Amino acid sequence: MTMVALGANALAQTSQVQAARLNNIGVALMNQQLTEKALQQFEEAHKANPALLLPILNKGIALLYLQKYADAATALEQAARLDPKDAWVWYSLALVHRSQGQPRVAADDLEKVVQMDPSDADAHYYLGASYLELRNADKAVSEFQAALRVNPLHASATFGLARALQLQGKNEEAREYLKRFAHLTRTKIAAPLTTVYGEQGRYAKTQDIMTSEPSVTAMLPVHFAASPIGDATVGASATAGPQGGACMVDLFGPNHKDLVVLGRGGDAINVYRNNGDGNFAVVPAAQTGLMATGEGISCAAGDYDNDGRADLAIALSDRVLLFHNMGNGKFENGTKAAGIEVSNQPSGLTFIDFDHDGDLDLFVTGAGINGGAPNELWRNNGNSTFTNWTAPTGLGGRGKTVSAVLSDINNDRAVDLVVTGSTGAPTYYANPREGDFKAQPLYIQQGLASSIGVDAFDFNKDGWMDIAVTHDGAPGLSLWRNVDGKQFERVPLPLKDATRAWGVTTIDFDNDGWLDLAALVQTAQGPALRVLRNMGAQGFQDVSHALGLDKIQLKNPRALIAADVDNDGATDLIVTQLGAPALVLRNVGGNKNHSLRLDLTGLADNKSAIGTKVEVFAGGLWQKFEIAGGAGYLSQGPTEIVVGLGGEPHADVVRMLWPTGVPQDELNVATGASSFAFTELDRRGSSCPILFAWDGKQYRFVTDVIGAAVVGHWVAPHQTNHADADEWIKIDGSRLKSQNGFLSVRFGEPMEEINFVDQMRLIAVDHPAGTDVYPDEKFLSEPPFASGKAVISASAHLPAGAWDDHGHEALAALRYRDHDYLRDFTNLSFAGFANQHTLTLDLGPWTPQNPLRLFLHGYVEYFSASSMYAAWQAGLKPMPPYLEAQMPDGSWKRITNDMGFPAGLPRTIVVDLTGKLPAGVRRIRMTTNLQLYWDQILVDNGPDRSHEIRQTEMPLSDAHLYFRGYPQQVEGKTPGDLTYRYDRISRTGPFAWQRGSYTHYGNVTPLLGKADDRYVIFGSGEEIDAEFNSRSLPPLPPHWKRDYFFYANGFVKDMDFYEALPFTVTELPFHRESTYPYDRIMEHYPDGPASVRYQLDWNNRFESGDRIQPYQFNYQPSTSAPMTEQ
Repeated sequence: MTMVALGANALAQTSQVQAARLNNIGVALMNQQLTEKALQQFEEAHKANPALLLPILNKGIALLYLQKYADAATALEQAARLDPKDAWVWYSLALVHRSQGQPRVAADDLEKVVQMDPSDADAHYYLGASYLELRNADKAVSEFQAALRVNPLHASATFGLARALQLQGKNEEAREYLKRFAHLTRTKIAAPLTTVYGEQGRYAKTQDIMTSEPSVTAMLPVHFAASPIGDATVGASATAGPQGGACMVDLFGPNHKDLVVLGRGGDAINVYRNNGDGNFAVVPAAQTGLMATGEGISCAAGDYDNDGRADLAIALSDRVLLFHNMGNGKFENGTKAAGIEVSNQPSGLTFIDFDHDGDLDLFVTGAGINGGAPNELWRNNGNSTFTNWTAPTGLGGRGKTVSAVLSDINNDRAVDLVVTGSTGAPTYYANPREGDFKAQPLYIQQGLASSIGVDAFDFNKDGWMDIAVTHDGAPGLSLWRNVDGKQFERVPLPLKDATRAWGVTTIDFDNDGWLDLAALVQTAQGPALRVLRNMGAQGFQDVSHALGLDKIQLKNPRALIAADVDNDGATDLIVTQLGAPALVLRNVGGNKNHSLRLDLTGLADNKSAIGTKVEVFAGGLWQKFEIAGGAGYLSQGPTEIVVGLGGEPHADVVRMLWPTGVPQDELNVATGASSFAFTELDRRGSSCPILFAWDGKQYRFVTDVIGAAVVGHWVAPHQTNHADADEWIKIDGSRLKSQNGFLSVRFGEPMEEINFVDQMRLIAVDHPAGTDVYPDEKFLSEPPFASGKAVISASAHLPAGAWDDHGHEALAALRYRDHDYLRDFTNLSFAGFANQHTLTLDLGPWTPQNPLRLFLHGYVEYFSASSMYAAWQAGLKPMPPYLEAQMPDGSWKRITNDMGFPAGLPRTIVVDLTGKLPAGVRRIRMTTNLQLYWDQILVDNGPDRSHEIRQTEMPLSDAHLYFRGYPQQVEGKTPGDLTYRYDRISRTGPFAWQRGSYTHYGNVTPLLGKADDRYVIFGSGEEIDAEFNSRSLPPLPPHWKRDYFFYANGFVKDMDFYEALPFTVTELPFHRESTYPYDRIMEHYPDGPASVRYQLDWNNRFESGDRIQPYQFNYQPSTSAPMTEQ
């Protein structure tokens, strides 16, 4: 960092401050991966003050990451002339020289860096890597060891040392360091260095210019004006125990932000309609149907049935009620139908999608009865019913519990829980994805009273959610900084007179882009509302007096909610009171700064968007939010987010990460009076690699491949699928043409799966004109899998009849391959599932003397691991299509339990009925509950002509791996009927990369010759460009035709929440594994010398798993030709 000392000269002072501001905006834009925009800021900063070093240095770093290496070198050499003793300059120059293929020059640069800073492990690593490229193993080992002395957990140095030791012939030592590297990356103890900005060491990051200006702007003149809500007689009296809860819910329309306050007796539920001007009107209970008698404690809002309307859960002292939102402000009591019957004495409520299956579950805190647990988790079964799922998750807890907040504490994309209660510190429950949550105290510190209220927010903008806690004694309020998801450290607060507290909430009251903290506390002078302003690095400042809060009289205050109730862009506060009406505190003046209101709706995720992470980038500002259910003390605010932007008129990027892992960007979102409603992107995250073939003019899409080779796919509790590692795909001869004696295909990943491709083959299949050939391939649930053998058809014809599930004639829909699919079923809410449905066929007359086969052309809309999990909760299991035959007596007899189905996008499968039907039986029927779409079905009972097939394999001539981007996806009129355009490519998309080691770019031909567990490992947007030598193919006999069979062998792993090891490259699959993930004690990926050499020599390209890019498609025209033409 550099501190700019402002001189006495006013003009110089102004230019330095202006340069610092522009430079620091550029740094912020670099952190957002908006490198082009950042470069512009650095150039403007340099113009404002050409004498400053940092704008020049930062410009060079930006050009490095734009891969404009010559320009980067020019800028960095200029910086070196200004300050030849700056380590940042030489480190960045070394990265430029390494990118230009100059390891000797890079080594000289890095020698300067390690002399200036011997304690920088990354510099030692890159110096070692440069020596390794120069084949100087001894110096490489020395530098890698130096890096590990500084940082024993340096993942890249660990891998580099393994490579250098191997070069020295020390294979056993190399293997041990390779294992250590795999452990470090798999367990996320350490991440390897990559080529992405922010992941190449601290000296490769741009720097702020620090001035005497504060990071937080001066506070606006803001005050809060209080007014009562409803009748003063409404509300419970102050008694022991939790009470006074409230929540905001859209009762009378989208984003209406109406209010529900809990009372007692006949007024247990009190409803107030938001008039839109900061005032609320009483709504009689009979009008809404929200009627209950008893002692109201808390409430929670969430759309548990995903019908687009938020429902309401109410906790009374002896029961929980679930009200279903019927629309137009009307509710019905759905508690009995939902099956919720708690066995504790309830306290707090929160909706949470704990299992990330797309529907909201319900978490209930409280006190155990007759020795029972205080907490209960009610799992949503996906069909508007719930099951008590406390025991399988280990969330029962102990003592008495009060409030809970959901948050991804450890940033592993699985939502966790923090629960307050009588045991002292709140309990942090870490979500393991399946099985018991791991419980631990949030902190260990003596002298703090028990916790009651809790909220989560990122107060210091480090990307980790911190925790604010209220206590039923001193100190009243405490704040805990999240340290990398591993521990919490207490943060000092300017609050010395609080003897206890209740409600707590975050609020950016002046829209300056820094989240502040508000709490209801008890002092010696009585109850008070305190607001602590976030001053960034300077900590917090009590501004309650400046906001006029000491003038507001409170009576037994309890819940505290932050919400923009009058939609003016400034966040207001709501306070509930016992024995007195609730108060609305209107924010006056906060909207003089800009703000953005965001209202999110899930699509594949829960409609309430609960659990979604939101990041907002605006100029130099960055903020992170999470949409929680319940928070604070027995309360829940609206799911709408109010984002303060200070003086920025718009947000450059609004980035969302939905609970099921879908990333989404919205760009250039302007501030204004209205709320921005964003619906979750309709994104397919998982796809098998896809195949393109050169037809002589362009690359045309063929289909997807090895979809059945996915590993670690959840199928039942503690059970994963059996992977079918290989597949043959037919390429029609008209779609694959020779170019200078070579046939060219492209094989790439269009989404975010990781692919382990072991072998690629191409066979010419010659056959007489008038016949067709197909590989025997299909998706089968269990081995033995399909043979892949070539099957010839010479007498294929339509069945004599076909009838859909309702008995309607279906033959017309099955006549041609025209993408007019038979679709006589209803899709369920679980991806890939439909209602059980049957297709009946009349085969017509046939003879048992010849083979009897069906040729079925269609596709499957795949289920995902998450949808299988969600369907299992609702009592559904996937039903592969089974076949029955109608016997002469009219009865139906099953002839096969799994006839198979197309393993992905449109293709033809072969179902062999030879020997399976009694003579004379004509009618068969296939039944399934999968989304199977049939385009054409043909019957062939002709003589066996397999001897007429001639197959010739062509050698793989060349294969290169590189990043290409994402071909444009085109959806047909039937959902899931996809094709891709290779002439339209986006370099960015809403996808992520798994953490670990990938195969380096370039020639990968040696890895693809045979199936030997030596994979080409590649991920999102990457592809293999392969060419096969066709010059030795025999000439075609007269009246024959030539088609091709493409073969791929390997495995696929996606990033589904219920995929095993979804976020890491490891564990590497292998062909002899018994299951995935495998028990590493019982079996493991081969680790002999050849395997170690393969991993070190080939898989030396790294991804941290944290790469950030614009999560939007930006398709551009693209041309491509076979390598022989380039």
